[in-house]
Parts: sequence; C-alpha cells; structure tokens
Amino acid sequence: MSNDQLNLPTLKLVKYEIPNSAKTYKPNAPFMARVIVNEHLTEEGSSVDIRNIVLDLSDSGIQYIEGQSLGVIPPGIQEDGRPHRVRLYSIASSRTGEFGCSQTVTLCVKRVIYQNEEGQDVRGVASNYLCDLQVGEAVSVMGPTGRTFLLPQDDSVNLILVAAGTGIAPFRSFIQRIYRDKKHWNGQVRLFFGARNGMESIYMNRKNDDIGQYMSQETFEAFNAFSHAETGTPRGYVQDQVHANQEEICAMIDEGNFSFYLCGMKAMEAGVEEVFRNHAERNGRNWEELKAAFKAQGRWNTETY
Repeated sequence: MSNDQLNLPTLKLVKYEIPNSAKTYKPNAPFMARVIVNEHLTEEGSSVDIRNIVLDLSDSGIQYIEGQSLGVIPPGIQEDGRPHRVRLYSIASSRTGEFGCSQTVTLCVKRVIYQNEEGQDVRGVASNYLCDLQVGEAVSVMGPTGRTFLLPQDDSVNLILVAAGTGIAPFRSFIQRIYRDKKHWNGQVRLFFGARNGMESIYMNRKNDDIGQYMSQETFEAFNAFSHAETGTPRGYVQDQVHANQEEICAMIDEGNFSFYLCGMKAMEAGVEEVFRNHAERNGRNWEELKAAFKAQGRWNTETY
C-alpha cells in the first residue's frame, strides 16, 4: 500500500547530523575519560541505586549529539580469559554537556544486582563498576555510536517520548537540547515515563528535577506512571498513561507531523504499541503497514533491551 493510500506524508524526517569532524574511539583504542560527578538519582530510602555519572571528555575530540550512546569497557577479564565486552549506555546530556561547556558527557546507570537459581547475589559487572567509581578515576570509553535515534531538525515536529527506568536517559538529552540550549520547540513535546515509585522517578524527583523544571514550558508536558506507588496514589504502567492520553497523541500521528521514540525494557513495547494498533484498526487501517511506513520515514524510533 502506498503512502497516499495510507494518507501519510511522503517526506522523510531530516534529523540532526553527526559532525564530520567528530572523533570516534574503538574498543582496542579507547579514550580514558575521568569521572567528575557520581551522584545518586534515586531518593534516600529507595531500594534501587541509579546514578548520574558525568565524565570529562576534554582533549578527546568527541562530538556527540542527542540520542547517541557511549560504550564503557569494564577493567579485568571474563572467565574465558578475554577482556570484558563493551557495554553501551544512552547519553543523558545534550551535546553541550552537563554544564554547557561541550567537554563532558553524562550517563544514567542503574546498579544491577539479582539472584541466580542458587539464590546467590549476582552483581552486574559494568553497572557496579560504574556506580562504584570515585571522582578523579579514569574510565575506558568508546564511541559515540548511533545514527538513527536522533531529533529532527524541524522544530515544528510533534515529539512523543515514551520511557521506563533508565530509558529516560536519551530523553533528558533531548529536553536539555530543546529547552536549555535552543530555548524553545514549536511542536508539542509529550513525555510518558514509567517508574516503580516517586523515589525512582529519576530526573523528576526531589533528588534531581532536571526534567521537571521544564514543565512550565508551553509546549512541554510530562506524564508519570508508578507501578509500585505508595498507598493513595494510583498505580499503573507507562502504557496506561499513553492510553489515557491517546486522543491527543493519536491525533498527532494522524496529522503526520510527528516523531515517536520509545526507550527502555522491551517488555513495555507491546503494551504501548497496542494503543496505536487499536486506534488504527478502529479507523480501518493496517497498523503493521503504517508502522513500516513510519519507520521508513524516520518517524518511528525504538531502542529496547
């Protein structure tokens, strides 16, 4: 089925371009960045440890843009004697860095600890290494990588951002770019964010309100969903907030001037997508064909793990 038959715009979105002069580092020749900030993002009393880690990129030649990722190489070797593999983390700061000087990069890292089948605690190699870093210590980094999960250059495009947990990282970089660096966005920006509770509503809690501070912007609105909310607070998942606001965001999609982004655990993708599938079917349209067309135009962007 053609775009005309689907009633879709025919032009692909033009996204921000990665500077030609940007330097990229490989795993066998990484850049040694230094930690200048390692702070908690979760509030005191939370059972989850999520960190805001700022690295100094001075003299690296790295010029990242919003939506890219940075690779981290933990020290040491695996059980098979090989070096640890690279772990990719979405960049959580705009291209001007944490402090607007274009010399830093921010990572949002959750400490991973889980129990194996024998009931023993297993600690994620990279996440615990990063969360335990002290200011001044060096970190082997590679990249940046990523050429698709990027903002459109046209600021009239409506943005639909859906995240859970540390999936909020690239959207913090988007929002910093839009409202801190550029100072405005003519399209509407809608953020849907899922967390277990308010203490883990990272970048939107009492510990750090970097995203919440932009709620006064005319074009920006954020919706939180807490799956383990305190007594008296409605419980729900991010797809429930998407469903509750489907009239507005489905209208954006029907109009065609939009870009959709989803980042986080793959388990949430099906529930979010079901909202759009049902809307398409109610209007006699095939969702899979629509989604394929949106992807081809650069309007449907997902990063899940």
